[in-house]
This record gives sequence, structure tokens and C-alpha cells, in this order.
Amino acid sequence: MTDIRLPLGGLKFSVRVAIICVRGNRLLANTEPNIGFWYLPGGALATDEDARACAEREWREETGTPPGELRLLSVVENFFGPAHARQHEIGFYFRMDAPAELPGTPFTVLDNPNILCGWIPVAEIETHPVYPLIVRELLDGDDGTVRHRVNREEARAFPGNEKTPPESEV
Repeated sequence: MTDIRLPLGGLKFSVRVAIICVRGNRLLANTEPNIGFWYLPGGALATDEDARACAEREWREETGTPPGELRLLSVVENFFGPAHARQHEIGFYFRMDAPAELPGTPFTVLDNPNILCGWIPVAEIETHPVYPLIVRELLDGDDGTVRHRVNREEARAFPGNEKTPPESEV
């Protein structure tokens, strides 16, 4: 199986699966040293793999725990990145309540020791940026209906950080 990520027409195209994992009023998100923002657990969809199977695989690879019940919230077309490295990503966003086995304190992602996984209070998503920036909208609009969204984000840097959101392979 090969990850679905390819250069097309001057940008990078990818298909990604992300997990919106919540415990009470907290959202699980990943970050890396000195990047100044957070992003959702997940990864690239592989050829011959369906989106739910990808979400389950990515969850196990990152946390070492079995996934809880996954429910598709939204399919999002994300357009992001700086002008010289624009990306077009089709994202499948699944909602999951945190499994009991998942630590309540920050932990290192199993398949990449440079990535820290931690809990962000949902009320603080705006002050602790989580990409894509429509995460709050996805959570607030969770009425059981799967929706299609288009999300266009301009490249942003945060105070003390000149980096932009991670590429799809994260």
C-alpha cells in the first residue's frame, strides 16, 4: 500500500484521515517542538484502504490503544500552506470518545518520538491553534449528519513561530 500524496499542478495533493478525540471538554491533539500550533491525530490514507480502516490503523500506530467507536463527522477539502508550497487535501474527519486506556496526561506518539500528544480544553482552541482551524466548527456542528466542507486557510505564523501548518504526512 502506498500513501495517497502526490505533487499535482504545482501543489501537493493528499487524502488524510483525522480523529477528533474528545474526553469531556478536552480535545486530543498533536504538536512538535517549536511549531507553535497543534493538529489532529491521523495520517495519510493508503491505496486500497478505506477511510475507517485508516483511522483505526493510525490510532493504533500513534497511541498503541484500540480505537473507540469512530463516527464520520465531515469530509473536508482543505487548501492551505504558503504560496510556494500550497496543499490540497481531502480529509475524512472521524469523531471518537477517548478510550479509557488513553492517558489523561501528555504522551509521546508511538510511531514518531518528536510528536507530543496532549489534551487541549475545547474552550481554548482559539488560543492554542489546532489545524485545521475549523475544528471548533466541526465539534459545534456535530448533530449526527455527515457534512462536506471547504476550508481555505492562508499561511499563518504564530507569535514566536515562523512555521506554517504541517504537511499532510504528519
